[in-house]
Amino acid sequence: MGKTTRLRQGVIGGIAAVLLLTGCTAGGAGDDSATPGPTGGGDSTPSAGATPSSTPAPDDSAASPVTEIDLDCAALLDSATASALQPEWTPRDYYARADAVPADYAIAQEGGLICTWNDGAASDGKNNPVPGSDYTGLLVQVLPHAAEQYAQLVATYGEKTEPDCYDNMSVENQGTAGCTHDMLIGDTWVSMLATGLVVPEGGSNEKVFAPAVRSVTDAVTGADVSDDPWPLGGALPGFTCNADAPVDGAALGIDDEVQLVLPGGGYSIYAAAWQRAAASNCFVSVADGGADAAVDSVADESLLVGGAWALDQRLEFGHVDASSAVEVPGLASGDRAYRTCAETCITDLVLGDDWVRLTVHPVAVPDVEAASEALAADYVARAAA
Repeated sequence: MGKTTRLRQGVIGGIAAVLLLTGCTAGGAGDDSATPGPTGGGDSTPSAGATPSSTPAPDDSAASPVTEIDLDCAALLDSATASALQPEWTPRDYYARADAVPADYAIAQEGGLICTWNDGAASDGKNNPVPGSDYTGLLVQVLPHAAEQYAQLVATYGEKTEPDCYDNMSVENQGTAGCTHDMLIGDTWVSMLATGLVVPEGGSNEKVFAPAVRSVTDAVTGADVSDDPWPLGGALPGFTCNADAPVDGAALGIDDEVQLVLPGGGYSIYAAAWQRAAASNCFVSVADGGADAAVDSVADESLLVGGAWALDQRLEFGHVDASSAVEVPGLASGDRAYRTCAETCITDLVLGDDWVRLTVHPVAVPDVEAASEALAADYVARAAA
């Protein structure tokens, strides 16, 4: 068995924490209707070319959480205002990307809304470009009934009434102008992240960003907010992202020391939704020079309590291939598993009402498919114990 260490990953405060811990991405095609529809959240969003009427209507069985704020993405911010920030930005289906994880759906499960307008390049789910990408975009996240969580943000970073703007928003793309802004409207927390603003000569990031802030503020101020919590939530189970449990590097085919890394340190709307919805996200990495040196992730783990609805929507909208169903030893009757392997291997598990995603990357892993099979079997065994 590979040697095991565990650590919690500290996150730099301020803007770094916002970039690292705030909610999710874009990537996939869409239009102004590409927004969580009446059923609320996740891949209830229509795909490219869809019209609002194509959004599945809610039914009496409450198959998915309700969006508690009476807005969709088109009503939150019109395309013309978004494209004035950057002409290449168009509305995108926030969840139409292969690497979306259960924790990314926490805001939707908590009755919130996530919208993005971007250039279609690859991002990390938090409005940052992935390595090698020239991504630019705007991400707006809305979380109702969040006054208590917003107070924690203020306690962590201080009260800010104006956007924070920077000439270098992106580590990957230096020189990319952008702004961030968090505000509490009533008891609804709104987070706005923009990177890649086009600033005219003599202008400023703040002036370019201001019309979008006004539009979003007006929309949220005028929207009705309901209180219809998702009934299938619960406490986060102890078997997921457990820093005190051993990490079996040998099961992944790794003889080197491995470590479980948990996010921590910063605070954002994304982190607040994780806590409320009971979502986990962590990764296993090969230690290089000691426990403080977390290098590339070899495996990721994410769980959303009560989140099976989100995987079902990903299946419905084609973001997960239904024909990828696989058998996993020990899987209980009624539970399900799906696996797709390309450069990485992704296994989706439905365990009762919960959705789990396990991802194995080809970093120090000689056989990602075999490692994915072993990781899934071990996870199911832990969940059943």
